[in-house]
Amino acid sequence: MTAELYDVIIAGAGPAGSTCARACAKAGLRTLLLERETFPRPKPCGGALSARALVHLGLSLPSNLIERECFGVRVHYGKHTVEVRKDFRIAVMVSREKFDQYLAQQAVDGGAILNQGEAVQEVRSHRDRVEIGTDSGSYEARCLVGADGANSVVGRMVRPMFGRDEIAAALVGMFPEDDRLIDDRLDGLLDLYFGVTPMGYGWVFPHQGHYLVGVLGEAAEFNAPHKVFSAFAASAGFPPTRPHGQTIPWGGIPRSIIGPRILLAGDAAGFADPFHGEGMASAILSGKLAGQAVVEGIGGRKDAFRWYARECDRLIVGDMRIALQMARFREKYPKLFLEIFFSNRNALDKYLDIAAGKSDYRHFRRWLLARLPGYLAKMLVGTAPART
Repeated sequence: MTAELYDVIIAGAGPAGSTCARACAKAGLRTLLLERETFPRPKPCGGALSARALVHLGLSLPSNLIERECFGVRVHYGKHTVEVRKDFRIAVMVSREKFDQYLAQQAVDGGAILNQGEAVQEVRSHRDRVEIGTDSGSYEARCLVGADGANSVVGRMVRPMFGRDEIAAALVGMFPEDDRLIDDRLDGLLDLYFGVTPMGYGWVFPHQGHYLVGVLGEAAEFNAPHKVFSAFAASAGFPPTRPHGQTIPWGGIPRSIIGPRILLAGDAAGFADPFHGEGMASAILSGKLAGQAVVEGIGGRKDAFRWYARECDRLIVGDMRIALQMARFREKYPKLFLEIFFSNRNALDKYLDIAAGKSDYRHFRRWLLARLPGYLAKMLVGTAPART
């Protein structure tokens, strides 16, 4: 029996995959979107969709998908706390179950075919096509986009599996609460606790009728994550619960993201922000770029996939490389980090412009380096022994 032939098959109907599928289908390509789960499917995630991500998405979210709007952060490090509030929103809070289903439906409305409950199990690359085997059948396509997460089956065709020092382990728990009490506690802010985990943090995020509470840290150094989660949740005033886990690949690490007739996007490509773990903005942007590359490649552009790799490096990987350096700096020099982000609100205020889509890590680093000697001097003066 001859397998069905598509222009493009996208594995994974998360933000990257559905964004790519929508772009391909709207351009008139025969597009198949495969999702191993069935919507609405659970997705362990804090659910903070940054303003930057919304710009890349290019869609106006229905009001019923926006559970809350957030205008700033409250950051904790040991006994120190600093709070910064913007006069514009930096993120909206969404349920990943509903948000991901909405994006998949947008792809279907654009003309894509969505097969749910069908996981990619095998990939064979040929000179003129890619053959995909699933637990339900087999398909062929002129190209394949792997957007099937950190444990991507498609990714194995392009790059090695992520090492434990390249990924974060995250645990997330849900805690029901009255909306008025959530307002009283957070008042439109995201609550972040650094110093809780290696190369990571803990968080308390406001949603509709509940909090999402979580911890994430570098997998190679994150010992006993369930104990860490339980201790953190208890310290933040929450009762015991059973969390759900996920794996987050750090961005900023050189990796192959293209192969013969194959592109990787989102977590499959390893595009999550290593400073604060957010991955939806880069997932959506890479899905958008992948869609453009597929459309132009099938249209005859010979360097379309190489263009995709260059654009991802320019718009995503380069910025994430700086974020990774900052995360490692935070771990190596916690006192200087404390001085920079807690001695006044300017650095944190400037950093929030990244999430708001008004700046990027390159500009933030340039701004910070000009002020680093002053922060360092203040720290040294503050720790110098008193004269007698």
